[in-house]
Amino acid sequence: MTDGGTNDQRLVVALTALVVGDCWLCADACAVYLGLLTKGVPNRRGFLERVANRSSFPKPLVVGNEKKWKKSEVALWAEDERRHPTDR
Repeated sequence: MTDGGTNDQRLVVALTALVVGDCWLCADACAVYLGLLTKGVPNRRGFLERVANRSSFPKPLVVGNEKKWKKSEVALWAEDERRHPTDR
């Protein structure tokens, strides 16, 4: 569902993630998960500007003013990046 889907579809995805034990990560959690730390603190800005903006990165679920990324999708993306690094 790379185009974002309808609100109903996104709600189903969110509920399914809860049922199967997946979780949603905020920008800070994504930064930590991907190892983007500056002096031991999550590099939120670096994550949002250099990672989350990539077309290959999973699309977020927007909840109010906050973006959330499905942990399993972030993990798959990171593994794919590890296997097939691109020029940045």
